Amino acid sequence: MRIAVAGGSGFVGRHVVEALRARGHRALVIDRGRRARPADVDHVACDLARDGLPAEALQGVDALVNLVGIKRPADGIGFGAAHVDATAHLIEAARAAGVRRLVHVSVVCSRPDASLPYHDSKWKAEELVRRSGLRFTILRPGVIFGRGDDMVTHLVRMIRSAPVFPVVGRGDGLLQPVHVEDVAAAVAAALERPQSVGQAYDVVGARRLTLREVVETVARAASLPLFIVPTPLALMRPVVTAWSALSAGALSTPAQLRMLQDGMTGDPEPARHALGLDPRPFDEEAVRPLVAAIQPLWGLSVRLSPHAHPEDARPNAGTGGAALVALASLLLLPLLGRWIGNVWYRMAVNAAVMIPLALFTVRLPWRRLLRPSARLVGIGVAAAALLYAAGAVVARVLAAFPATAAQMASVYGWREAVPPGQALPLLIWIVVGEEIVWRTALTLSVAARWGAGRALLVSALVFTGAHVSLGQPLLLVVALGAGAFWSAMVLRWRSAVPALVSHLLWDVAVLFLFPYV
Repeated sequence: MRIAVAGGSGFVGRHVVEALRARGHRALVIDRGRRARPADVDHVACDLARDGLPAEALQGVDALVNLVGIKRPADGIGFGAAHVDATAHLIEAARAAGVRRLVHVSVVCSRPDASLPYHDSKWKAEELVRRSGLRFTILRPGVIFGRGDDMVTHLVRMIRSAPVFPVVGRGDGLLQPVHVEDVAAAVAAALERPQSVGQAYDVVGARRLTLREVVETVARAASLPLFIVPTPLALMRPVVTAWSALSAGALSTPAQLRMLQDGMTGDPEPARHALGLDPRPFDEEAVRPLVAAIQPLWGLSVRLSPHAHPEDARPNAGTGGAALVALASLLLLPLLGRWIGNVWYRMAVNAAVMIPLALFTVRLPWRRLLRPSARLVGIGVAAAALLYAAGAVVARVLAAFPATAAQMASVYGWREAVPPGQALPLLIWIVVGEEIVWRTALTLSVAARWGAGRALLVSALVFTGAHVSLGQPLLLVVALGAGAFWSAMVLRWRSAVPALVSHLLWDVAVLFLFPYV
């Protein structure tokens, strides 16, 4: 058969076209012409939400598949236009061209509900199909996962971006995720089986899972620990609404938020019997192959997967050594303070002891972690500028209070504690030591065992604790904030170089070039 697929370049559409061609059918893709598609597939450009489809576009077509749909209003097109008007235009063109067979793909949660435009428009489109006089089949998929999907992609990006996940409500909304290839198989089977004419089928997975279980499955497939936080819908709705309005790449839309809360379930048995559909399960084995191809949100992540970078994160890599390093770093600097009064020399000696201890006791790919490149140095320079700007704002506020202003002046007094020619070499040596010990050895080792969130907390706290003996409370606050920032950089870039460059440039700028006070 020659089958026209409206919306054939979208996520589901691409898989439907592949499935039809694999079964020997010829496909004609109807879309707005904005997405890539196979060069050997026939194509008609038409914005069905706005325009009718010329009857001649369907000449020689035996059947029609309607996959047109949107997740959010965009480009002046709302749910009514995308779902109802587009369906009406397709039906009109099919009648004019004499195409009698139609498979219409809706959604399992479609229902007449004027307060929910997405659900209501999907239901109205189904009503048009039922009254069309065509030989129709309606398929109602649940939430769809697979190569290039929204659901797993968005979950992985959020899980990789932070160790805390805000779940809608209590996370007890029920879902039956269905693989996109099973949806495509259902479309092809419906076209080939006459007994499906006039019927509607739920196309859903065999198991009902809570939203919490779905998130936990994706987290396990990504090999990342996760803390799930129940979040009231009232708190999530304004955030999602604003994000959806500002960004086409928002991780959720108001319609999707409501669907996650209400659940998306159906009965898989009719499709199993009529279409021969045996949906694959939504489990770690099915999700894991999808994870590797998914990039972090905006390219940012402070999570470290033990399986994504085995060099950095062997499950047993350096944990004992890291514990020794952490203990030594907390004890050595105060101990040195008994014999070495000058803070510069004290910290330099501390670095001389701690650097070899970290390098020889914590098993990490040190050569690679310390290997510079223009890109990594550039990242460090940008991070130093960002940190300096943020510090300038904080310093201006703190300078207004006599107690903190006095502490800032005391720290700046350290500049006179060594001859000018010694200051820069000593500073470089001290910064290198701090980055090797606290940021790289400690952060990566803890992250490999317990996740990035705990690694940031532990390394920042140990770094701060080691500075207690310096006797400046304000310095502890700086150590905690800046330490967490530099540790996050090590985790994100899997290198010590950006954090080292950022740390060194920031120290030089704050102490010598552009002091805050």
